Amino acid sequence: MHARRLVGMVSLGLLLLGLAVMTAIGQPQQPPIEVLFTSARVPLNVERAAPLFARAVARTIPLIPQTLIRPHGGGTIKEVRIRALHDGKMIYIALSWNDTTQNASPRRQTDFTDAAALQFPVQPGTLPSPFMGDRVRPVNIWQWKASWQDELARARDLRAAYPAMAVDYYYDTKFVKEEAARRAFNAGAAAGNLLSLPRRTSAVEDLVAWGFGTLTTQPHQDAIGFGSWREGRWTVLLARPLRTKDPADVQFQPGGITHVNFAVWDGGNRDRNGQKNVTLMWWPLRLQVRP
Repeated sequence: MHARRLVGMVSLGLLLLGLAVMTAIGQPQQPPIEVLFTSARVPLNVERAAPLFARAVARTIPLIPQTLIRPHGGGTIKEVRIRALHDGKMIYIALSWNDTTQNASPRRQTDFTDAAALQFPVQPGTLPSPFMGDRVRPVNIWQWKASWQDELARARDLRAAYPAMAVDYYYDTKFVKEEAARRAFNAGAAAGNLLSLPRRTSAVEDLVAWGFGTLTTQPHQDAIGFGSWREGRWTVLLARPLRTKDPADVQFQPGGITHVNFAVWDGGNRDRNGQKNVTLMWWPLRLQVRP
C-alpha cells in the first residue's frame, strides 16, 4: 500500500513539475487549428452539415487519461478530431471520436453518459492553467452530454426505467396543472438548475471555472449543440455566436487567435467528473478572415 502511494505521489509530483516548467518556458508551439469562413448556412444537424465540414481542415488531437486530480481515469478514447467553420456571426465546431458503445440513457446510479467538452480562456493574453483555469484567469467550457441529447429526442420518464414502480401520483400530471405549482415540488427546477429541468433546448451546458472545484453553470446559456452516434463513432456539432455580452464567455474575432483544449468522457468506461480523457496543453485556434 505504501509503495503504491509513494509511486502515486511521485507521478503527481512529476506531472506538477512538468506543468510548472511548461508555464515558465511556454508550451510547445503548435500550428493553429484553422476555422474556415463559409458563406453557406450551416445547419445544426450533423448529417446535413457534413458536406460543409468536409471543406474544413481536420486536426487530430491526442488524448490521455486524467491523472492530476481524483477520480483519475479515462484512457479508452485515444484521440478526437476537430473541424471548424464560421460565417462571420457564428462559430461551428465539429468533434468526432471512436466509441464502441453508445451511452446516452443513464437511468441508474451506476450508469454514466458519453460526453465531450471544449475549454477556452476567457481573457486574451497570458494563458491560464489548462486544468480548469485559475483564480485570476477563468475558462469558458462548453460541455455536450449524450444524456441531454437523448432527452431532446424523448421525454425523461422514470416509468420506462422502473416499470414496476408505484407512486400515488406524479406532480407533473393533471393533479398539478399550473407551472408555478409544479415547480414547488422540484426545488432544483425552481432555482433554475439545468440538471433539474424537465425539458431540454440543447445538449450543451455553457460553464465557467476559476480552477479545480469551481465549475459553475452560466446564468445565460449561449452555446448549443447536437450529436449523432453511428457505427461506433460519435460526431458532435457545437455552435455559438462569435461575440456575446457575457463577461464569462470567450470572444472570437475573425483574423484573431484564441486557444482551446479538449476532454472526452466514455460512459461505458464509467467516466464521469474528473475521470476522463484530456489534453495537457492549449491548442491555438485561428479564425479565417472573410475572403
